[in-house]
Amino acid sequence: MKLERIHLYVGFNALVAIGSLAASWFAFRLAPGPWEILALLVVGFLLEVASTTLRSGEGKGSIAFVSDLAAGLLFGGFWAGVVAALGMGSSQIWNRRPPIRLIFNVAQRTYSSVAAIAVYSALGGSQPLSYFLPGAAFDGGVFLWDVFCFAVGSLSFFIANSLAVSGALSIAQGVPLSSVWQRNTLWVLGYDLGASALSFFVAYAYLRFEGGTLQGRLFFFLILLPIVALRHIYAKLNTLQGLYDQLDSAHDKLELSLREQLEMMVKSIEARDPYTSGHSRRVAALSKAIAQDLGMSGDGLAEVESAALLHDVGKIHAEFAPLLQKEGRLTQDEWEIMKTHAAKSAELVGLFSRFRGNVQSSVRSHHERWDGKGYPDGMAGSDIPLGARIIMISDTIDAMTTDRPYRKALSFEKVVAELQKYRGSQFDPAIVDVTVNSVTVRRLVSDKEFLAEQTKARPSFAGRPRPALRSQSSFLEALRSGMGSGS
Repeated sequence: MKLERIHLYVGFNALVAIGSLAASWFAFRLAPGPWEILALLVVGFLLEVASTTLRSGEGKGSIAFVSDLAAGLLFGGFWAGVVAALGMGSSQIWNRRPPIRLIFNVAQRTYSSVAAIAVYSALGGSQPLSYFLPGAAFDGGVFLWDVFCFAVGSLSFFIANSLAVSGALSIAQGVPLSSVWQRNTLWVLGYDLGASALSFFVAYAYLRFEGGTLQGRLFFFLILLPIVALRHIYAKLNTLQGLYDQLDSAHDKLELSLREQLEMMVKSIEARDPYTSGHSRRVAALSKAIAQDLGMSGDGLAEVESAALLHDVGKIHAEFAPLLQKEGRLTQDEWEIMKTHAAKSAELVGLFSRFRGNVQSSVRSHHERWDGKGYPDGMAGSDIPLGARIIMISDTIDAMTTDRPYRKALSFEKVVAELQKYRGSQFDPAIVDVTVNSVTVRRLVSDKEFLAEQTKARPSFAGRPRPALRSQSSFLEALRSGMGSGS
């Protein structure tokens, strides 16, 4: 059943192509010589052979339409269809396409080219482009109108072409036409329109230099060759783009693996002490809320959240296990050992290059006090990294609002009183003011369901930015995407 539908669809496209050629015979046309047609066909053939796979992996794309539309500007819609049919047909035979595919691709390119020139003519586009002839006066107003008419005509070409190809893929794959069309067309439509402007350049080169002499014909052909070279560059960039996409995918997998390993380490630490289960996630949620109230966003916000989640990761070391499991208060010697966890956490976090910098320094300094009496470095005031000052307050809030062996959790009002008491000595005064007035922080402390919901979401681990794969990807994509659809 599907095969029958495809055959009917191809047959319909073939009839449309024949009908469009017949209709265009009665419109404007000039009789080109065999040399001109041959030159345009050679260029179109080379551009078609250099076609690239569409980003979705479905079908092929090329800028061979440049030759087709140039033929239409020079000689009329009938010859646009003829050049399109011969150029596409020869390339399909060269690539050994099955007959049904050959017929379809020749048909859709033929009537799309004829339609483009028909729209151009209907809007009043000049034929021939006499102002390009040697010695002719150039009329800027007429030229600009012709450019507009050609842009509309080119748009009709790409719409007709892409809908035809998407229709074939839709039938073959059994998916909606709209989804196929959007996936294969929208992202390259702008580049296709830009590439179509080369048709004006080809028409200009022919009218200006060809002149019917051997020298002029050779020069005209040489002018067309850089277009072919440009398409081959696009093809190479397409391959390079694929490599960047693979690197992006590998980076995403590596980041996921890293996230899972670090979360497992955090869970392993908290499993040793039932009273601090979920502590790191709660501190991360509180720190994120405070940072947002301070106006932080983007990478800075993600760095604070990451540092807060990892601030105690150094406790994975064996010497902290008995201290975490001890039910009573720590002795002075034990406390001195416990105080080393900040530096050890920073050392462990620093093993990952993406966390070096703000995340690592925030982890190391999250027990530094505003008055300089903290550890491990005795930093004071604004010398303490902002992320560390936020984590210090979040860490304290979670400790006070969690049940411990020696006391019950404190209310938010008592937490506020403690923060105000040590404002300017232990804590950054400005961050205390933001925290005690934060609606989100109050809700995190008071509403356990809301807190649980916030701690379920995985933080996006931030640190040093990844290699510029995405930006390079966009740049390369813009360069190599000037191609029309084919199948």
